[in-house]
Amino acid sequence: MRRFDYLRALLSFAFRENRLLWVCLGVALLSVTLELAAMSSLLPLANLAAGQPAPSNALVVRLTRAVGLRADGHTLLLVFVGLFALRIITQLGSQALTLLLSRRLLAQLATRAFARLVGAIPLKEMEHTSIGAHITLVGDECSRASNLVTYLNQLVALTLLATLYYAAVFVYSPAVAVGVAAFLVVSFLALFESFRASHRLGVRQVQQSQSASSLFLDALNGLRSVRAFSAETYVAGEYRTQMWRYVRTLFSIDAVSLVTRLAPVLLLLLAVAVLATLSFVREKVSLELPFIVTIVIFLMRFFPVAGQALNTGLRVIADARAGRDVTRLIHDDRSEDARGAAVQREAGPIECIEASEVRFSHQPGKLVLQGFSLALERGRSYALVGPSGSGKSTFLDLLLGLYPVESGRLLINGVPIESVSLSELRRRVLLVSQETTIFNDTVANNLRFGADIQDEGLRRACRIACIDEFITGMPDGYDTLLRYRGSNLSGGQKQRLGIARALARRPDALLLDECTSALDAETRTRVVDNLLDEYRDRVILFVSHDPFIMSRVTQVLDMARLNQVCLALPSTREPAGQEL
Repeated sequence: MRRFDYLRALLSFAFRENRLLWVCLGVALLSVTLELAAMSSLLPLANLAAGQPAPSNALVVRLTRAVGLRADGHTLLLVFVGLFALRIITQLGSQALTLLLSRRLLAQLATRAFARLVGAIPLKEMEHTSIGAHITLVGDECSRASNLVTYLNQLVALTLLATLYYAAVFVYSPAVAVGVAAFLVVSFLALFESFRASHRLGVRQVQQSQSASSLFLDALNGLRSVRAFSAETYVAGEYRTQMWRYVRTLFSIDAVSLVTRLAPVLLLLLAVAVLATLSFVREKVSLELPFIVTIVIFLMRFFPVAGQALNTGLRVIADARAGRDVTRLIHDDRSEDARGAAVQREAGPIECIEASEVRFSHQPGKLVLQGFSLALERGRSYALVGPSGSGKSTFLDLLLGLYPVESGRLLINGVPIESVSLSELRRRVLLVSQETTIFNDTVANNLRFGADIQDEGLRRACRIACIDEFITGMPDGYDTLLRYRGSNLSGGQKQRLGIARALARRPDALLLDECTSALDAETRTRVVDNLLDEYRDRVILFVSHDPFIMSRVTQVLDMARLNQVCLALPSTREPAGQEL
């Protein structure tokens, strides 16, 4: 049932987003009907070729005479040519439209899947899935899913055409039709295992593609470490091994498809040979020329069409796994902001942020925050200190709504964070991490990062972050193209760009997670003093062990004291540099 569910979901999405698919399907059905009509017009020709009159009850003969034409061989041949020409034209139109809509559907699936991965799927779920799985999902699996719609469209037309041909055989000779049905049953039973093998191989193909993609991306992103540890041979060998496994699986899929196409033909030849040796069969079956020609015409078209339908069905089965993954994503209504319209509230300018007995764990049974409590007030600066793994970065993630609070309360201006819209929250609270993400784009676009910020706003933010002078000295200034992952920047320059990116948005609360660690002492002093001056009437929180920063802020917060059950916070303000 799940397989039918995902097929229904995929087709629902495809036909809803592409109304022309209905036209494409209609043209395909018209095309197969024209083929049967064209092939049927050959039957009277078979009688004429045998020196017999054309059957007067044949539909094509009646239609020809109804329009005032003679039902002779020349006319019937022209009718056949005309009908088959229309068949080819409509088939060409249907297939061209199918290819166009398939590529369009690929773009729709890939962009929808990527948008949901970036903005909707909970971060905790994203972290439990390999990067290769996400790449394969938006690439290979979206491609397979779009092809799946094409295959299903073809399968409908092929099934109809095969059914019409079989019906024609049955009307002309019930005995032959029964024999064909028995042959199909035997062929299906003989090839049943190939159906199951196709599905298993399809699942294995997806898994191997994900593994190879993950290794490929991890190796390129960590190329410096790979070369520093002389692990090039190891990484290349692992990728070679995984790719050969993937290729062997692809070959197995192709081999199963090839056997499925050719085995029925061999079985048919064997069956004909056996029947031809039986005398009572020869006595029962008429060997008149018109009968032989008619049966040969129908069967020569029926079996290839049935084989195509079978092969297309195998493709549908092989791509079943990919289709299910894609439809789960495009129809998944979960998101990080799954709060409902009724609780979307505006937080307003941030006056205070409070955490009270907050508990959170990344893995069941392993608490990172246990009874965590603190208060951040407007007009004060803070340094959050503590050993690695004590939960500092986790608290920042909770404050940005990247993870839901498991228990306790996290309040923005006294309003539970669950009741504040994420777009509002992230407009007023911004996090600058130690590692700044740099895109292969201009400096200005990296700073704007999708926000509508004027040039002067960018320049002002860069002056505060002490990076404006460096940018203006680059070949094209703010229009200079930065390389992949900012390889033409130093670590300190990337950190200052990250700080400027946040400052340009002018948030109410600025969270800085070890984002001055790569700066020299003089530059760090200037940047920190500029930040404290800029945020003297707002909230600024440094996560840092730098004694200089700790000496500059209003209050130092120690995770060892904050991350305890039922901690009572003092209500009075401490003087600058005093530890809580």
